[in-house]
Amino acid sequence: MAEKESNLDCTGLSRNVWLVKVPKYLSETWGKADDSGIVGSLKISKTPTTQVKFELSEHLSKAGSIGGVALPREHKLLMSDVSQSLAVFSETSTDPSDQHISQGESQFAFEGKVAKRADCRPVENPSYMLLKKLAIKRAAEPARKIQQITKLRHETNFKPIGDHRENVEREKRRKEDKKRIRAEKEEVMEKLFSAFEKHQYYTLKDLVHITQQPVIYLKSILKDVCIYNKKNPHKNTYELKPEYRHYKTEAEEG
Repeated sequence: MAEKESNLDCTGLSRNVWLVKVPKYLSETWGKADDSGIVGSLKISKTPTTQVKFELSEHLSKAGSIGGVALPREHKLLMSDVSQSLAVFSETSTDPSDQHISQGESQFAFEGKVAKRADCRPVENPSYMLLKKLAIKRAAEPARKIQQITKLRHETNFKPIGDHRENVEREKRRKEDKKRIRAEKEEVMEKLFSAFEKHQYYTLKDLVHITQQPVIYLKSILKDVCIYNKKNPHKNTYELKPEYRHYKTEAEEG
């Protein structure tokens, strides 16, 4: 597959640029700049050591205010040398009216070689410390808050309840099991055989009501004398094992 050729503008080949790391609030504020594109001023003083300062424009300082506190305007740039080769490239959309370049292609340009690194930091004055305190306070606030509902909201059909119905029924069954006192196994089996004389199939709920025994205890007895049907037409029901049946099956009656 043939690679697509693109033109590279190398007019900035001899230009040196700085790679500057700025605080997040500063980069977000620069995005609010007006059409003039002026975000501040850079001051370089020649002393025994070169000092570089950046001053944010006043209107952007107020536009990016947090909680009524304006952003710090004074910043200092901590300069350092670059130990590796770095360069800056740009990509711009082409003008559809340009006949020399196909429509939809992008123009690439070499903007310059990185000569210095810089770390932009705000000057620690009372205004900045107040802004920092406000930012820490906001970060500590929980994302979700508990809100008390004082009146019924009819528009959403929402009504606070003490507990869900499933939990109430589960708790009710648990209390009923505690109230039931375990009887002797022989006594429970007599009640079961007496019930199966009337009907051949019973659900677990019906047998619990008949015997008045805890569910777990009753299941252990049913395991010995009954068969649990897992298929239709009598799915999820119990019937006596063949050796305990005294009634005739449908085949014998036929």
